[in-house]
Amino acid sequence: MEYEITMPRLTDTMETGLIVRWLKKEGEAVEKGEPIVEVETEKAIQEVPSFKNGILKKILAQEGDEVEVGKPIAILELSEEKTVSQIQTSQEKVISEKTEPVNLQKNTAQTYQKQTTKKEEFKPEEKDKTVKSVEHVEEKHVKLAGGSASPAAKKLSSQLGIDLKKLQEEGKIPAPAHEEDIWLYFYSKYFTQDALEEIKGYKIDLKNIVEELGENITKEKLLKYLKEKGAYKLLDISQTQKRLIEHLTKSATLPVYHIYETLDLKYIEHNEEFTLTTYLVKIFADVMQEHYRTRIYYDNGKYRLYPSSNIAIAVAVDEELFSPVIKNASEKTLKQIQEEINQIKEKAKEKSFKVEDFEDGTFGISNLGMFGIQMFDAVIPYNYSGIAAVGAEERKK
Repeated sequence: MEYEITMPRLTDTMETGLIVRWLKKEGEAVEKGEPIVEVETEKAIQEVPSFKNGILKKILAQEGDEVEVGKPIAILELSEEKTVSQIQTSQEKVISEKTEPVNLQKNTAQTYQKQTTKKEEFKPEEKDKTVKSVEHVEEKHVKLAGGSASPAAKKLSSQLGIDLKKLQEEGKIPAPAHEEDIWLYFYSKYFTQDALEEIKGYKIDLKNIVEELGENITKEKLLKYLKEKGAYKLLDISQTQKRLIEHLTKSATLPVYHIYETLDLKYIEHNEEFTLTTYLVKIFADVMQEHYRTRIYYDNGKYRLYPSSNIAIAVAVDEELFSPVIKNASEKTLKQIQEEINQIKEKAKEKSFKVEDFEDGTFGISNLGMFGIQMFDAVIPYNYSGIAAVGAEERKK
């Protein structure tokens, strides 16, 4: 009996999830509660467990795919009443019954190897003939490459005689790989290392670049060529960035009002053990206990009212913005708050946040004072009651 594994809703606001990495392969046994896939939400990367025992029959969503909540991502062959050893026996039977593909014709592989062995003999017109002859290898004679890649990338790797699995293990080709990754490796010998790093992401035919610029293409030569051709590169947007854009767009539609105040720091006891953010979290947390409207969270036409002061602090890492929540901050000491902020910074560097790190916040703090910014307007998260935008310290005579 087959069981459809769907994209789960891991947070209240989650609408889609990104498949980061499959922890199980097709044909492998899976136990109930065992993690089978890593999914990136707008807030964190989280392991998703299986809810049934069985064999992972088919993976429907590949690594890098963005899938709507509730849509199928894999099919599990149920084995509820079987033991793990019985499942593994069934797994071995499935693997043994798979048909072995036919190897690439020996003479074709030898011809290709001979044509591409010596770098100094490269000529653009000869390269055209080589690629053309490889592209016309009959499909029935091609053994699809191993490794993690799209079907088109696997086929291209086989046609070009590239050992995809080995090169991915050596870190020379990314996993999962796409066609452009295969072509980039194929032409890599004609570029310097810094030029190779620069060309990644550009939607441009590498063969044309090699034909026009020849061998030993430096970054300087490449950039000049790209500027002349009006080329551009496409940069990937992470799930976190996508959700941030969506949430800020929604927040921009809300009516807000701004209050500008100056805080006299002479009333704050100076202690190098604590940062200004630590003091601010404590101050706002205590004030929130006196004003219940700062402890509410908008939830689909109703308000959630929390008895505790839950404050989110903005943390930016590698062009991504996170807002983890310090819960029940009014009941914590300055030392406890500082320790929690330090832990948040470590999690941000390692990007090891969990979904629960972002839950239950109702008020935020964004501090840009350390960058010398005197004043700015922070965007209130869509469901929050407010946010404090903190500027730089100013010493007055």
